[in-house]
Amino acid sequence: MTSRLSKDYVWECDYGVRKPVISVLQNLMTEQDSSSLQMISIFTNSNPFCLEFFVVIGYDDPLEGHINTMKELMLSAGLRYRSDITMSELFTEMGNRRFNSINLMDGIPIESQISHLFAFPEKEELENIGYKFSTALGNQLPVFLSHASKDKSEIEDLIPYINGAGLPVWFDKINIDYGESITKAIQRGIKKSAAVIFWITNDFLNSNWCDTELTNFLNRYSSKKDVLIISVVNHDVSPDKLELFLTDLKYFVRESDMHIEKIANEIVPTLKRYIGNIK
Repeated sequence: MTSRLSKDYVWECDYGVRKPVISVLQNLMTEQDSSSLQMISIFTNSNPFCLEFFVVIGYDDPLEGHINTMKELMLSAGLRYRSDITMSELFTEMGNRRFNSINLMDGIPIESQISHLFAFPEKEELENIGYKFSTALGNQLPVFLSHASKDKSEIEDLIPYINGAGLPVWFDKINIDYGESITKAIQRGIKKSAAVIFWITNDFLNSNWCDTELTNFLNRYSSKKDVLIISVVNHDVSPDKLELFLTDLKYFVRESDMHIEKIANEIVPTLKRYIGNIK
């Protein structure tokens, strides 16, 4: 007689959100006895540099509907089904001191069985004493820095002054990853930025990328008026070379050998006022 093959389901859980998982597993163990539900194994990694929490549910001879019920419960708790991971792989990693593991037993509260596997408290416990987890960094409206490649070193000197005023920047060297579409990245930057600084030199005027950025920001300004445009124009750039629409907006003329800090002192207060009013 051919023996039945076991069916394993590996679920990835949030290490810091355990109560929903415990509730679901308790329901499963109450509704599905060992004649159908063969095994529930818990694997945790409490290395602070790689916190992990997996649940493996195994069936040998499941009753009709039990597997579908299990899947619905696990998905409703926000867990991720990991068909790309096997229990064998998790066991192998135990040999590398990556995981601790137990098999759940009937008749003992699950929380009591697994509490020793977690070195750190749940997020909810920390939130109750004032810690916040919901706000991601880097989501403030940035100042877009439009410049020619030859002027990049000056822009890099300007950035700390803008950051020092509490304002983030969008800078191609930082915000475009290797292998990423430059065009798409710049389009995203233009759409999300609250302000733009055009660093206008003769090299800027000869750059196709700068011309594209200038055109897109001027179109956005003319249609929505929802972006602050500040132009820093180098002393050797003739006003005749500037876009007519751009000359209608007050701009800053950079005299020969003017220090970056002087420019920052002139334009940063305007940036702060504008962005502060739209937050």
